Amino acid sequence: MSVHSLDEMLCGLVGLGLLVLFCVLVWRQSGRGASLLAAGWTLGIASALAALLSILLSYFVLPNHQPGERLMNLLVHGGLNPVCTGLIFGFSGLWLASLVEHRFAHVPHRLAWSALSLLHFATFLSGSRGAMLALALGHAVLLLARGWKRVAAALGVFVLSAALYFTSAPLFGKIAQWRADPAAAISSRGITDHFQRAVERGDNSRLDIYRAGWHTVDNVWFGTGQWGVRGVWQCELQAKTNICMMSHLHSAFFATFVHGGILGTLLLLTALGIGIRRAWGLAARGEAAWVSLLAFGCGGLLFDGESLTSLATAPRFEGLLFWLPLTVALARGSPTSPLADS
Repeated sequence: MSVHSLDEMLCGLVGLGLLVLFCVLVWRQSGRGASLLAAGWTLGIASALAALLSILLSYFVLPNHQPGERLMNLLVHGGLNPVCTGLIFGFSGLWLASLVEHRFAHVPHRLAWSALSLLHFATFLSGSRGAMLALALGHAVLLLARGWKRVAAALGVFVLSAALYFTSAPLFGKIAQWRADPAAAISSRGITDHFQRAVERGDNSRLDIYRAGWHTVDNVWFGTGQWGVRGVWQCELQAKTNICMMSHLHSAFFATFVHGGILGTLLLLTALGIGIRRAWGLAARGEAAWVSLLAFGCGGLLFDGESLTSLATAPRFEGLLFWLPLTVALARGSPTSPLADS
């Protein structure tokens, strides 16, 4: 494993540099409310288009796919991991839910609600329990920030999407038969209950991964170090279980503790605490998007993700779900921020 340590360190350092550039760019743009509004709408509509194409191609067109399988974003890597897919669509859908009150000149109101509904349903179709949890947390915080009357419609979309997903297994079975593929029809019998499938997956060996990570922490104050140490907990995991090689620790916050110890975790929580306080201040001024998106990022990375100190990680992007809303909240919620064009 030591042979790969240098490569891991170099990737980590490059990822750290890219993350710093990203945060600086977001900080500079945070003072421009129009830019943030345009970014939210652009991400939402683009993600809805990706979700629509992925659903149509996976469930109705492409071979070797069956209706009701865990949805992947087919526009990325030929099929992005379902967890990453769910987090992307959920984040975009929640952002749209926080923006739907603000009319955008280039987006018709019906299109906005259609995109919002599609992204919520696509998040559930990914089968990612972490994405579902994050979306629920985001809507709960949005409800607390804005009140029932202003979020009732968006919350209704979330509830209806969940109900439709957990009762749609028979429909997907009929779609498989309609495609007139005997193999697909036979395999579709396994899609009997989405809730049951989610429960049967259990913890997906996360407890074993967390145990292996904990055992490799030789200094609880400073941790094992940021990069070049992946092989340590991987060897621990393989030596005591039959689990195949895992590339990340499946929790951004736990990974922060493993890599940075108590001190690293305290630094992260301090920045998060300041960001939450400023995000609530923004919500009081009518900008509830950032506190809800920050809740989504924290919920999505609670049981998934890797180090938050690099833009380039094994799950590829998940740190942006945390750093984007946190950076905007820190910048726009600063006492020195003029918020001139918000």
